[in-house]
Formats: sequence, C-alpha cells, structure tokens
Amino acid sequence: MKKLIGIMLAFSLVLGSASPAFAAEMNSTGLEKAINQVKNVVTIPSDFKDFQYSSNQYEENGKTITVWYLNWNKSDYSGGISATVENNGYLINYNKYVDKTNEGLGTVTKEAAQKTAAAFLAKVRPDIAPQMRVAKDNDYSSTDRHSLRYNLYKNDAVVAYVEASVEVDKYNGEVIGYNFQGSGEDLSKLPAASDIISLEEAQKAYLEKIKVPLNYYSNYDYNKKLLTVFAAYAGSGENSKVIDAKTGEAVKVYNDFRFYKDAGGYGMAKTESAANVNQLTKEEMVAVDSLAGLISKEKAESILRESIPGITSSMKVTNSSLSKSYNEADKYLWEIGFDGAYGVVNAKTGEMTSFYLYDENSSKGNSALTEAKAKEKAEAFMKKVAAEKFAQSRFYETPNYVLYRSMDNVTDYSFNYYRQANGIDFVGNGFTVIVNKASGMITHYDLSWFDNVTFPSIDKVITSEAAFDAFNKDGQLGLVYRKVNDGEPALVYDFVKSTGNFLIDPVTGAKLGWDGKPYKDASVPAYSDIQGHWAEATIEKLLDNGYYLTGEKFNPNEKITQLNFLRFLYAPIQAYYDEDGFYKMLINDKIIKENEKAPNAALTRQNAAKFAVRFLGQGKTAEHPEIFINPFRDSVSDAYKGYAAISYGFGIMKGDKNGRFNGANQVTNAEAATIIYNALQVK
Repeated sequence: MKKLIGIMLAFSLVLGSASPAFAAEMNSTGLEKAINQVKNVVTIPSDFKDFQYSSNQYEENGKTITVWYLNWNKSDYSGGISATVENNGYLINYNKYVDKTNEGLGTVTKEAAQKTAAAFLAKVRPDIAPQMRVAKDNDYSSTDRHSLRYNLYKNDAVVAYVEASVEVDKYNGEVIGYNFQGSGEDLSKLPAASDIISLEEAQKAYLEKIKVPLNYYSNYDYNKKLLTVFAAYAGSGENSKVIDAKTGEAVKVYNDFRFYKDAGGYGMAKTESAANVNQLTKEEMVAVDSLAGLISKEKAESILRESIPGITSSMKVTNSSLSKSYNEADKYLWEIGFDGAYGVVNAKTGEMTSFYLYDENSSKGNSALTEAKAKEKAEAFMKKVAAEKFAQSRFYETPNYVLYRSMDNVTDYSFNYYRQANGIDFVGNGFTVIVNKASGMITHYDLSWFDNVTFPSIDKVITSEAAFDAFNKDGQLGLVYRKVNDGEPALVYDFVKSTGNFLIDPVTGAKLGWDGKPYKDASVPAYSDIQGHWAEATIEKLLDNGYYLTGEKFNPNEKITQLNFLRFLYAPIQAYYDEDGFYKMLINDKIIKENEKAPNAALTRQNAAKFAVRFLGQGKTAEHPEIFINPFRDSVSDAYKGYAAISYGFGIMKGDKNGRFNGANQVTNAEAATIIYNALQVK
C-alpha cells in the first residue's frame, strides 16, 4: 500500500513496502547508506549545501520498513533536490528544482530524452530495468520537460502495479524527476503465462461476463446554464472486473485504497452541497421570499429533526441559508447546520436531500454491525424517506471507497444506488448512504436527483459488441498482471491502455468526452504526412515541445483557420477549453478582440502577424503605425503596419524571397508552424 508523504519544496513522495536490505537501520549507518545510494545515481551540486533529512519506520506484513527522506537546498532555496530511499537500498523518488527562466523552445528531442531516461533507469533499478518498457499510452508532454512512463513486463504481459516515471528537462537533457511505484512487490509470486485462454476467448468472455455498460450521464454547461442528459457506453467494466486468463471467469480487481476516517473520509455532504448551489444575496432573498410555495426555515428545520435518526433536541441550529441549485433553475435548497449535524431540504417540495451526522455519539457503541445488516438498515431508511425514488434505483457495488477504515479496522459501510431510466443506470443520480459499524447509526445520506430532465431514447443504439470494438481499438485488450479479489496477483485479460478517459456515442460509435461532446484527444500525434516536407524539422520540434494540430495527419499544405492557428499557438492548454471558453480566454488575454472572431475563416498572413505579436505582449505598441517604418517591399496597411514591422524585427515573419509581406495571402499549416515556432523562440 502506498503512503503519501509531504516534504520540503512541496515534493510528493510515494512510499512502498520493501525487503530490509538496509536491515531497517534507523540510525547513522542507515542514513549514510541512504545518502550514498542517492549519490551513486545523481550528482548533488556543490552549492546545494543546506542538507535536511527525516525518516519513517513502520511494520507491514511482518517486516520493518524504513524510509529516508533527504533534501539538499541552496542557501536561498532557489534550487533543491529531494530524494526518498527505502531500506531495500533503492531510490524510489527524486526531484530536482532550480529557479531559472527558460527562453525559446527546448532543444532536447523525445528520442534523446528516452535514451537518457533508459540510462537513468538502468542505474537506479539495474535488477529490473531490462524488463521496463515505455508505456503504450505514454503521451504526456509539457513545455519544459519530457515525461516518460514505464511499465514492467513479465512473460510479455504488463505488471499493472509496478511503474516508473522519469522526467527529462527539455533545455539541458538532465533528469529532474523520478518516481517508482511498487518497489516492494514480490514478483516471484506472478503466475506463469501457461494454460491460458486465447485473446478471442477472452473477448467473448468479457462481453458475456463483464459487458460494456450503457448508462445515462449528465453535464452542466455553466456558460450556457444548460443541463443536458446523454446516453453513452462506458469503457471501464462494471465493478472493475477483468477476465482471469486461466479460467476465463470474471474476477474483481483488488483495490487497496480506502477512505480513512482519520484522514478526512467524512464531510462529503457539506462539500458536495456547497459545490452545487449559489448563495443568495439579500436582494435575491427578498425576491425568493415572494415566491409562492417555498417552505420556511422553521419548517425545513422541523423536517430535518423528524427525518434524521440520531439528531436530538439539544442540537441547536448554528447556521442556515437558502440557496439556488446551479444545475436546476427552479430548485431552491434550505441548508441548516446544527451542533453535530447538517442537513439540506428542498425548499419547494420539503424533501430532505442530504444530511451528515457528526456528533461524537454517532460513532460510539458496540453494535459491531455486519455489512449485510448495515445494508438492510440503509435500504429501510431510503424506503421510508424516498420510497418512490428508491423503487427506481438499483444497488451498485462500487469497486472503490466502499469501506471506511481507521487503521485496519472497518468503521463505516458505504452503499450506493443508481437511478434507473429506460432500464439503464443514470450515473450521478441516486443515493449514497453511510452506516457506522459501532453505533449502527446512519451518519450520511445523500440524494442526487434531477427532477426535470429529458432522457434521450436508447431504442436505436449500436450493440455492446460494437461499443466493445470501439474501446478495444484504443484500449487493446491483452494480458496484464493485476491484483485481484483480496490482493493476490493474477494474469488477466484487461485493456492495456486506459479506456476510462472517454465514452462511446451509442448511436454513431464515435468517442465522446465526459461532457457528452466529441472527444478531444490530448495525445501527441505521430504525423504520417510530413516526411520530406520543407517544414518537417520545425513541425517535429514543435511536437517535442507540446505544440501540435490534432489528428493523424498534419496536412502541411492545407489552409489553416483562425481557430486552428490559435489552438496550435496555445496547444499545451487549449484542450482544457471548449470553443466558447477558449475565445473567452483569448479575449481576456487581449490576443483577439470580440469583433475579430472568425473561427472557420482562413487565416491571412497579416492576421497571423497580429496574433503572434499580441501573444508576445506587444499588441499596444503595434497599434501605433506612426512609429514604424514598413520593412517590406510591398504595401502594408496602417492597421497592420506595426504588427508587420514587429514580426519582421523579431524574425517571426521575414516575407517571401522578394521581401514582400503578402499580408492578404492565406497561411498554410506548414507556414503556421514556422510562424509559431519563431514566435515561441522569442517568447
């Protein structure tokens, strides 16, 4: 089990269990060995003189585990190194930070970074480095570093719970980050890859025994203030199951992560409610109070006192507010806090939608409730307070976060129920009930239910087999070592690449994002049509730095649109925005003006110059043509004279072979790459 530890310089260090090659020494000898282990792998600069350390020791599986956290910093903390070493002698985490300003684009290619990362892995984990391969879905890129992820392979199957990541600086080629997960795993327990079912048999078993679920999902567009519900096939199997490669049966994936009561597992009700409501101003409250049909605060309090088991008359009201739901225009909610409890009531219907009981008595007692009895209690309560809605829901055995623990003891049981519509799950609508094991009391109840929504028909949808094929195209079902059931390693058939980041449109079979809109593929493409092109080297350099046009082809000679040029220019962040949000950001940053928006229009050279100059923060200066001399041999209008001159001066756009600007000419994708590359070199 991994443990998350915070240390200096805000570096997150992940620990793992290990065999005690360091003899679990938590003394000067152990510290010296840990320091030397780091220095055997990396060089500590001579000016990183401020040395700090700490250690942690605990028992796990009958073994004493010691972990050393080491930090070297400059005296002014403008640079530092953090490292974590386990008592098996292996470095499991390393981060280097230096306060520096990078100019232009990094020159270290992805291929060079992979060689550096492989050499680093060979030094830090010589025992298994030959079995580590670059992950199939390793496509993360940022402007300052190459981030490479590696999987361990045994018997030609990926070991899903052993993974390494290496980060290489794009400017100097140095390893600046490393993390290893699963260093303490006993790989000798991995079953042999013999007597297994075929891939074809596994695909058939997956469809029969796990299925590809068709669900309803919802999305709220905050800009348009519009709630929509859509149907989609989900890629992750129901209950996180996989196919056992030996038996062909569906088995549950083991997950050792649980909410810990003493680590903040509670408190969901308040957080979720606050994220879903708008607090009203005094003026708005006056308007709302004038609406007919809203219950009073006193009535809401009375409903909560009558409905929440465990609330007492001694629990006084500490705060109250009337709020409006974000995603349902006509829904108002009374939120009332008590000494030891909190509850939410629909101000129109009087229905209790949520409560959270945190009085100390709610977790005391000798009930020792079993999970089955706790479930009975939860269902009896739902039938009592929301019988009609409970009848439209089904129990969903959530693979994660079912049990709450305090150290190794179960303290609470969590039960989830999905709303049913047209015979399928509506993910995000339904019930959550938490029952305390000791007291036998229901301590948390949450009902999420959209009252006025339209469910699209699912009469004419593609088959689950077709949906599986769509996921398999990206996910690549294959042999994987995973922990299953209670934690035993098994060879299974599962998707090698993640299918959890997209959905499948049940009508067209196309990929969807979780907002129901066409999926935006954030992976770095490998273009099939730039070899030998005059802009190939420039396009490749931009790719290495996270700047690209989406798609399998670059289409270098195709005319680029305004939107695609701007998305190309902002490639590292543009995927986080839809078109409206993207333009809003550009307008706020003064890259484009509202009256200049023309997403689908072919981009001219003069507009490319304008956007590039504004991108460099020189837009105000460029608006004064009187201070510039036209450096080009053809005429440039005053509206673009400043932009053209600055572009020429910075080497962004030098003109054609005859020195002409050709401002009205349209820009191709290849020319856009050159303009953007030159602008980034200045940036």
